[in-house]
Amino acid sequence: MRQLSGDGDGSGEAQCPLSKEREAELMAEALRAIEPRLISSITRVTHDYHLAQDITQETCIAVLQEFRRGTKFQKPIVVFATVVARNKLRDHWRKASSGERLYDEPPEGARQFATGLSVGLEYLELLEAVKTAIADDRQSAVWELTHVWGLKGIEIAAQLEISSATVSRELAVAEAKAKRCRDDEEPASV
Repeated sequence: MRQLSGDGDGSGEAQCPLSKEREAELMAEALRAIEPRLISSITRVTHDYHLAQDITQETCIAVLQEFRRGTKFQKPIVVFATVVARNKLRDHWRKASSGERLYDEPPEGARQFATGLSVGLEYLELLEAVKTAIADDRQSAVWELTHVWGLKGIEIAAQLEISSATVSRELAVAEAKAKRCRDDEEPASV
C-alpha cells in the first residue's frame, strides 16, 4: 500500500502537499483495506466478534492519529495496524485478568467477559506452547504473524525487515517444528 502522506513515489524530490480531499480519500482507502482484515484476525484469536470490533476501532483511531501527525508509512499500513492491534489485545487480556472492568455491559447476546477471558488465556497458553516448540524468536514471530494475524509474506518481511524468501524459509521450518511437537504430544494423550 502506498504512503498516506506525499505521493509515495520515493523519488526523493520535494513533494507537493496533498489536498485535504485527497488526504481524506487516501485515509478512507487505507481504513477500508485494514478494517476487515483486523476484525477477521482478532475474531479468529478471541472467538468474540464484539471484542474484535472494539480492538479494530481502537486500532483505526491509532492509525488516524498517526496519519494526522504526518507520519509517512514506509511499510504497508497494515503492518503498523497489526502491531497496534496485537498490543491492544494483549493489553485487554492483561486488564481482564487483573479484574479491571474493561467496557460497559456487553450487548444482549454477546459473550460474557469470563468466557472471553478464559478463551484469551487458552490462546496465550497455546501461543506460548507453539513458540516454545519452535524455539526461535524470528521463526515464531513469522508463524504468529502468518497464522494468528493473517499477514502476507511481503507484509511480514516489511515488519521484521527481512526478505520475502527468508519469511518463506522461516515459516516452513517453524511449521515443521510445530507439527513435530503436535505429533509428539498426540500419542501421550491417548
